[in-house]
Amino acid sequence: MQELPDVTDDFVDDPPTFPSTMQEEEEKKVDEADKTPDVEKAVITPYDAIQASDNNYDAEPRKKSCWSDERGNLKVVNLVVRNPCKIFWLIIALVVALTFVLNIAVFRTAENGNPFTLPGNEFDLMDVRSIQYDSMRLASDKVRGDRVDMGMEGKTTLKQSEVEAIQYWVFEASTPSGLFGDEQSIEGMKDAYDIFLNDPGYEDYCLYNYPRNLSLVTENTTVECTAPLTPLLMYYASYWDPEAVAEVIEELKDPAKIEALNKIGVCANPQVFCPPEIVETFTPEEVFFAFSFGLKVQNITSTWDMKGDLIDNITQATELASYMVLVDVFAGVVDFGFDQTFSVANPASQYSRGILFWGGPYTNRNTSGLSEEEAKEVRKADDDQLKNYILENYLEKMDKQSDPETHATLNSYYFMTAIIGDVILDIVTQDGLLALFSFAFVFCWIRLNTGSWFLAFVGFFEIFFSIPVAWFLFTVVFQIKYFSTLNTLALFIVAAIGADDIFIFMDAYKQSQYHLDILTDLETRMSWVYRRTGTAMAITSATTCAAFLCTLITPLSSIQSFGIFAACVILIDYVLVMSLFCTAVVIYHDRYESRAKCGCCCPCGVQTPSVTENAKAAIEANNGEEMKRDRVSEFFRTKVSSFVQKPLNRLVLAVVFLSWVGVSIWQATKIEPTKENEQFLDENHPLQKSISILDKEFPTANDDIGMKVYYAWGLGLVDRTGVNRLLEPDNFGVPTFESNFDFNDQCQVELLSFSDRLKTDPKYRGLIKRKNGVGQVYSFIEELAAFNVYGNLNNCTEVKKGDWRNAAWQVDTADLPEMMPKFLEQKTCFADDGETVASRYSKEVGWDGATLKYAAISAESDKLDPFGRDSEFLTRQEYDQFILLAEEADELVSVHCSGSVVMTDLDEKFVFMNNQSIYVQTAIQSAILGVCIAFVVLLVSTRVFHIALFASLSITCVLISVVGTMVMMGWYLGSIESILIGIIAGFSVDYVVHLAYAYEIASGDTYERITEAFGDLGISVFNGMITSVVASIPLFFCQLQFFAKFGTFLCLTIAFSWIFANFGFMSLLAQLKIPLKEKGRGCRL
Repeated sequence: MQELPDVTDDFVDDPPTFPSTMQEEEEKKVDEADKTPDVEKAVITPYDAIQASDNNYDAEPRKKSCWSDERGNLKVVNLVVRNPCKIFWLIIALVVALTFVLNIAVFRTAENGNPFTLPGNEFDLMDVRSIQYDSMRLASDKVRGDRVDMGMEGKTTLKQSEVEAIQYWVFEASTPSGLFGDEQSIEGMKDAYDIFLNDPGYEDYCLYNYPRNLSLVTENTTVECTAPLTPLLMYYASYWDPEAVAEVIEELKDPAKIEALNKIGVCANPQVFCPPEIVETFTPEEVFFAFSFGLKVQNITSTWDMKGDLIDNITQATELASYMVLVDVFAGVVDFGFDQTFSVANPASQYSRGILFWGGPYTNRNTSGLSEEEAKEVRKADDDQLKNYILENYLEKMDKQSDPETHATLNSYYFMTAIIGDVILDIVTQDGLLALFSFAFVFCWIRLNTGSWFLAFVGFFEIFFSIPVAWFLFTVVFQIKYFSTLNTLALFIVAAIGADDIFIFMDAYKQSQYHLDILTDLETRMSWVYRRTGTAMAITSATTCAAFLCTLITPLSSIQSFGIFAACVILIDYVLVMSLFCTAVVIYHDRYESRAKCGCCCPCGVQTPSVTENAKAAIEANNGEEMKRDRVSEFFRTKVSSFVQKPLNRLVLAVVFLSWVGVSIWQATKIEPTKENEQFLDENHPLQKSISILDKEFPTANDDIGMKVYYAWGLGLVDRTGVNRLLEPDNFGVPTFESNFDFNDQCQVELLSFSDRLKTDPKYRGLIKRKNGVGQVYSFIEELAAFNVYGNLNNCTEVKKGDWRNAAWQVDTADLPEMMPKFLEQKTCFADDGETVASRYSKEVGWDGATLKYAAISAESDKLDPFGRDSEFLTRQEYDQFILLAEEADELVSVHCSGSVVMTDLDEKFVFMNNQSIYVQTAIQSAILGVCIAFVVLLVSTRVFHIALFASLSITCVLISVVGTMVMMGWYLGSIESILIGIIAGFSVDYVVHLAYAYEIASGDTYERITEAFGDLGISVFNGMITSVVASIPLFFCQLQFFAKFGTFLCLTIAFSWIFANFGFMSLLAQLKIPLKEKGRGCRL
């Protein structure tokens, strides 16, 4: 048999050069074939397709160039074939060396060995909300740092006088009567608290309830633990007077009296200041009634201490609570532990909650002279001591209490701040083990398809070490220091795409044994494999990289970091496949391939004759007969190809696809942003269950912590000059201050007036959280004025009553340097736990040790709390109202204090609200841009417009299908979903690009091209799909919702990509039969 010249073009090369007469006859046959109606064409046989493929090589050798030798073989491949072991170990050594350098450059220099940029402070740097947030946050840190530098921040802290940790108990009733309808349920809840209260060791860790005047505290002073915050205080009162309770209930049954009490509110208390304009609206009779009624309630509640036995009449106690929640000034006593459906009409609370307080430090401590890092170490030691004590003494009992089998009438859940990190770590560990199953399957599937343990290990090594090498490129070369936790997804991305590249390369190597003309020697054969796969994988890798780089359009650094890192990983994976794995295949060919059945797993010497020589001899011995190929390849070459070529099948596929896409479009248009807190764990996990109950089932109670919204004067806007968080993650800019800020007498008056309005004006009800009928406002000016008049804050009754307002209370700014240090050391009158003024107003007082840089007033939001992530819908509603309030504040205060007000929160709720909007925009923009980039890359690489268009249409259908399915599954557009939608294009391009490129470089008419494309890449694309889909299944069972949703997303995207590429894209090509010119210059349409 005459040998054809070597292949010298990508994948499949230019048509052979025949004598002119033969060439004209062949072109005439092709033209006539393309004009033949479908019904008259025979389905192409496998042998015909093989022959067409074998004839599609250059008849003339490729000219020698800097890349190829005189035979047209690639010089780099020749080098690999001649020195495979040296190059193999050189690449291994280089990869390991780069990993070692990465360890030195990143891990050893990372704080606590954590290379990830800590989550938080993630926002659009140029958004007004982030600018105001950093203006306040950085300014507060700056003035506090200045005070630390001046040695003004140290203080003496009494043993167990500060909250070290809190523990929530959350209860869910299993009976219609609720948690307080029977003694069994109440006693079951009491058991949870008795775990600690009955333990003598608890006193060494509880929060002490010190008297306000600490000068009276001595070593012999008896201090009790602070009682838990729970309704059980009432049910286990040390004294219960049923007659007095009945009298109060009877009076509260009169709606007019409830209305009068709510009208007067806190002004009924003569010890609390009430603005004169409000006092004038009350009659003396109303004031007397409110005051006398308040004394009755106070006498009843004074014995609620959880020190007695369960009271006899629990129904009466529940009824009293149902009426007390109707009165603003009394609601705070009981509302914390009853759910939002609890009322007079429905006195059955299905949920309850309580808090246990843990104190610290565990010795009297003076932090004067300690640096910030030293103070952190001291606090960490206390945290560790408490955590270890709880784990050793209580955790088993807590788990027993929360066991569903423990109590028949209720379910108990808990979470504790001291051990929450360990709980999350356990969850991450369990989810990590599930991820190992995914990687184990990838390894096993590679082993199955390569037929070699050696290639499987090398392939898995290549996939795994793509991460550290890409990380080296990302951090050391590009100097990008922001390493997002999102980057962990690159592990799953490279596992899917890396395995796909391995299958493409290995299948090309296997197919090369059927082409006689390239079996001259291994150099020629591997050059053909290298060209055949290199260009195809380069196109898919470039398209995927570009799709991930589309994330750069977002202003969020974490997503930008992820996009760049994912692109680096895909690039490195491609490089390692074309270098390390290629070299491994040469070694496999030389030493292992024909001995696989014997189980040879060590270098047994180079085989003679070689596998390539044996393959050539087998074809020659067959006398041109069709060589038997593997069953899967034949299935795609014959069954799948012929299925697509039948018009009736294409009609059915068209109906199915159009119907599905129509439904998906309809569903996709219904997607909407989430209106609830985003869950981070599975909804059935006990921790998530407790968080969901706390979030959804309780009203905003007096003792709930609301998100603080700050109104500050004296702040300038943060200077963002030179800020690039990718390169400097901790650089947010430099805080600035208004040079003309004037804390004059009138400014102080207006600040106090503004805080009074926030506390008492009824129009702010529903916006500002109320406690005992008064808005929760943090106004240091009130206590500063009282301190200026009295010289101390020892008499809180006088401070709260406000008699100091009748004196000249305004502070001379010249006296501030002497007054402020003493003032900040005082115990505040507006907290029950002995908190200092410096602690309570740590953000509101802009004192730097020498001057008052800014002054702020804050108020707690009634709807938002500092925990979790609320929906954009809810947050924006509240934000808009606080903006209107800021405009009012500007009109009242700014004219006297100089400078505009800066309104922000410091819990990142407002900036996260904007982030949610960015997530949606980024999802849409990245998806569209990814499809456009795929179109451009395909158009440039194939120079065939309709192939690029149809492939892009396939990717679009995948995008629509995934989004539509997400809606059908009940997903809303939260941060997780938006990020995933944004990277769909990056995941969905591979299969259609591979088939499109294979179709374009094939020869013959449309059906022959389809047969050849399926025969060459059908099995590779199928293997890639199977690997990704099955590897994603273990992620379904992850407890962390991000990974669970990512697994679902990955499975959907890969499955839809494979379906639309094989049966949508290829059917469209078969149906339209748009002819292609033979490969050359210019557009081939």
